Amino acid sequence: VASAATAQASEYGVGLRAGTQGLGAELGVKLSQRFSLRGGYYKLSVSGDYDDTDIVYDGTLKLGSYGVLADFYPLNSGFHLSAGLFSNDNEIDLVATPTDDREIGDSIYTPSQIGTLRGDVQFDSTAPYFGIGWGRLTGSSRVAFLFDLGLLKQGSGDVSMDSSTGLVSADDLEAESREIEDDIDSYDFWPVISFGMAIRF
Repeated sequence: VASAATAQASEYGVGLRAGTQGLGAELGVKLSQRFSLRGGYYKLSVSGDYDDTDIVYDGTLKLGSYGVLADFYPLNSGFHLSAGLFSNDNEIDLVATPTDDREIGDSIYTPSQIGTLRGDVQFDSTAPYFGIGWGRLTGSSRVAFLFDLGLLKQGSGDVSMDSSTGLVSADDLEAESREIEDDIDSYDFWPVISFGMAIRF
């Protein structure tokens, strides 16, 4: 009986996912009929304009995280509740080289005074996750559909700014940083929506 229970619990599966955490892969193991564990790694870069201050930046959102999740299946079906912890490498790079006068903080600067502005947005290095979903990495069929919806608590983001010329005052750079931090405050809870496919073995 013990051997049979061990064999039942030792079911594995891999998953391929795409979503707001990026593109990723997961490995899961079934612990019991109602519990399983999975580890995942996700990564993606997305570029676009950021213009919520007086300066238009070329922005690059770099998504990157890996961690472990525990899934609980309360209805003995594909529906599950998930909780876990991620090592979080999400960050945003901002670069701007204005071609006309711009206001930074409380001052107006010419393009030659500004040069190139660079901003770095960092989030918490560890982030807890809570969510719900449908589908299992393990099971009787060879292939299955996966869906997850949740929140990653990564902090609202700390912004650091610098100018290539060194002519923009530290106070004005700090004011620009605070303005961006206020704008991205909603990034504190990063929404996770992912779709995927499980391959069982």
